[in-house]
Amino acid sequence: MSQSGSKSNPKKMIILMSLGLLIPIFLVSMAYLAVSSDEKNQQKYKQQQAEMLQRIKAREAAEQSASEAIPAPSAQQDH
Repeated sequence: MSQSGSKSNPKKMIILMSLGLLIPIFLVSMAYLAVSSDEKNQQKYKQQQAEMLQRIKAREAAEQSASEAIPAPSAQQDH
């Protein structure tokens, strides 16, 4: 009777060993997914920043061309 108490159950050993293998594999795969999704987010962020800069430059150019197209009021009064 004392032998059965000190001896481990083979089913429990198999379960523990499989968990010992699956947990690190799970952690590594989750870390990989986190890194890849972060990389995609960084690319989207850079693309959005570039689009915003283009819009700002286009707006500034439009404002500048509009201000050049309208003559100054002082120039009209001199004529």
